[in-house]
Amino acid sequence: MEGPSAQESIDFIVPFLRSLLPAPYVPAPEVESEASDAGAGHGAFAEAPADGEDRISRLPDTLLSDIISRLPTKDAGRTAALSTHWRRVWAGTPLLVDDAHLLGAGGAPAVPVMRALSRCVAAHPGPVRGVRITRVSFCAHEYALRRLVADLADKDVQDLILFNRPWPLDMPLPDDILRCASLDRLYLGVWQFPKTTAAHPPAFPNLRELGLFHSLVPNREFDALLANCPKLEVLSLVLSYNDPSRLRVTSKSLKIVVDWTSSFDEVVVEDAPSLERLLFESIGKRRPVKIARAPRLEVLGVLDLDLHMLEIGGTVIKAGINVSASNMVPSLKILAVKVQFACNREAKMLPTLLKCFPRLETLHIVPIPSNSPDSEHDLSFWEHRGPCQCLESHLETVIVYGPSLSEGHGIEFIHYIMRDGKVLKTLAFACSDEKVRGFRESAEGGSGEIAIRMVAPRWSFQAAIDSSLNDPFYEVWD
Repeated sequence: MEGPSAQESIDFIVPFLRSLLPAPYVPAPEVESEASDAGAGHGAFAEAPADGEDRISRLPDTLLSDIISRLPTKDAGRTAALSTHWRRVWAGTPLLVDDAHLLGAGGAPAVPVMRALSRCVAAHPGPVRGVRITRVSFCAHEYALRRLVADLADKDVQDLILFNRPWPLDMPLPDDILRCASLDRLYLGVWQFPKTTAAHPPAFPNLRELGLFHSLVPNREFDALLANCPKLEVLSLVLSYNDPSRLRVTSKSLKIVVDWTSSFDEVVVEDAPSLERLLFESIGKRRPVKIARAPRLEVLGVLDLDLHMLEIGGTVIKAGINVSASNMVPSLKILAVKVQFACNREAKMLPTLLKCFPRLETLHIVPIPSNSPDSEHDLSFWEHRGPCQCLESHLETVIVYGPSLSEGHGIEFIHYIMRDGKVLKTLAFACSDEKVRGFRESAEGGSGEIAIRMVAPRWSFQAAIDSSLNDPFYEVWD
């Protein structure tokens, strides 16, 4: 059978990418009828009081501005037509634009939406609080795109989500994107990133969060981008392919780095003194994950023992090696590992891996079925594993995901953890079925009584980039 065509792949990819985006400031309204669009009803302004007095307009301007900021793009723009006063309030309210608010029944062709976007931004004096464009194909509107991005740069856009509806996949992003110095958050989707030069480097002094989705950013441009984002805290790359060919992290400010279904040749944390979380949802070929300097790294995962070759301090971590201080990450508290217990090589990596993280507190185990299981399993391997610092003094919680624990070494690994875990308090199993919400049991282990309970998985892209979550992989049911 033939695989999906390029167009079919894109038709799947675009909704997938859009599903990962942060929530809009203002949800898209229900599609209006033509009568409503012609003026039959304008929401809060549809009916006047019986005495004909306009009480809303007598409210303080700060409150009117707050009302406008909560309206969809089209309705917010309509307030400017009510009176000179309302137009002045609209112009004084930081602008929010979302192309989802401009679609009519059955969607709208790109030309009217593009024209509406351009007019909306051009008519407002700024600043622009946020722009979200995810439904426009810019291939036939290059001039309008350049003018729009230039206006956004001139009007101090703070939050920009700009996606091109392919084709083409290598649509050039206008150079003026590099002038958007007021940006706090930037998500770009399906673009060819502009070339940078020493004379015209990226200028993102205030950028805190950056997402690059299915875009072409050559290694040189990617390195220059990171170097010119001195306040960047959250970086995510989604479905990246070929460019950049590797994810190289050198940043004094980055706290969270997420590789989500990308196909890098390698991931290298070269110098990241503030990095707290290195997170993956990986696909594709086997690749190195190298950690050179990340003294504050606390969360790592999901580390796939089939796809990832972990290297710490210049040493490739293999089953049975002698782990020295230079091969450890003492700051790490949470580790998530995907493992095929029916594969001896992967199962026997786990004890060595635990020795690399002497202060590990929470271990997430994601067992997956093996396509090529080993025919024999030496289960006596788990009987005498020797000392492991995290098991003796720090590991308190182990959480297991999925039904494949019974294969190969799975059950013996759990026995090993329960036997040698001297401070283990909880062994949990993740399950999305709320019928098991109240499940509570206990078992005896090396630390005494161990609580057996059920928890809810929450691993997702949004959980990965959310720094407010103590643990992005699970949540405890109340």
